Amino acid sequence: MNNDKIDFIITWVDGNDPVWQKERSYYVALEGKEIDNSACRYRDWGTLRYWFRGVEKFAPWVNNIYFVTWGHLPEWLDVNHSKLQIVKHSDFIPAEYLPTFNSNVIEFYFHKIKGLSDKFVYFNDDFFLIDKVKPEFFFRKGLPCDVGAMRSIINRGMFGTAIYLANMLINDHFNKRESIKKDFFKWYNFNSVSSIFRNIIYYFVAGKWFAGFIDHHLPQGYLKKTYEEVWKECEKDLLRTSNHKFRQYGDVSIWLIRYWQLASGNFCPYNVSKDGKLYIIDEHNISSISNCIRQQSLKMVCLNDNEKTEPFDKYKQVICDAFEAILPEKSLFEK
Repeated sequence: MNNDKIDFIITWVDGNDPVWQKERSYYVALEGKEIDNSACRYRDWGTLRYWFRGVEKFAPWVNNIYFVTWGHLPEWLDVNHSKLQIVKHSDFIPAEYLPTFNSNVIEFYFHKIKGLSDKFVYFNDDFFLIDKVKPEFFFRKGLPCDVGAMRSIINRGMFGTAIYLANMLINDHFNKRESIKKDFFKWYNFNSVSSIFRNIIYYFVAGKWFAGFIDHHLPQGYLKKTYEEVWKECEKDLLRTSNHKFRQYGDVSIWLIRYWQLASGNFCPYNVSKDGKLYIIDEHNISSISNCIRQQSLKMVCLNDNEKTEPFDKYKQVICDAFEAILPEKSLFEK
């Protein structure tokens, strides 16, 4: 396998599929406990075609795109595109954990996807490229680009608990001070000046433990070998998560893989947040979102849906119009 190749993975679900809805409802009724079953996780914003247009225009160098799905497909998608690989959950997730509606489970098995390159970038379906990026934006010197920046974790809610458990596992396997001394200039570098001061403080906080890591909600580069190492060392915790049909307390976050890359020094320092931003779609920032896309003031954005994103139809139209302004032409991924 060519180590220079970089693949993209994108996960997608058609929340309007009646067969999928029936299956999901069946397992919701079976769970009978606190789970993350928010409908906003599955709403269709009509923006997926702009993800493909953005990749074709702004990252034409990508090797393959692995489109991960429960089984349904957008009717407009040309599945015969030479760079497109359709991957069903059943193709790479062990049968005993299927069906699953838990993104943590899906994400922990990416390394099992047949043919996936050693280096890949993971996109949620609400991550979009809106300007040109080079391969070096995601990987340099064979390592994923990332910023090693520490913080204190607040163990709050289901999502916060999953991150907290991931951080606990990191501290079971790494000594913070040894990790930082080994890769001193990755943790203290001028790609992120604010992180230098933050890391000076947190070097002395919590002794040998990592108090936590700064997270970004943007496309993330991964190494398959990191997945394999984490599975070898943390199998019990990942199997517990695998048994959860929906996100719930006791899950370990996918951020465990990213944190492992940071703690082991398998990253190239780069502050990706300089070129990307997470937007929670609501009345306060819908204009900012539209302007950012139209003006291409960043290279990538995450447009995050939530229960407060209303009126849905109005915001959907504003966002689609903005994408149409910079990506009006059909991509070769469209029929």
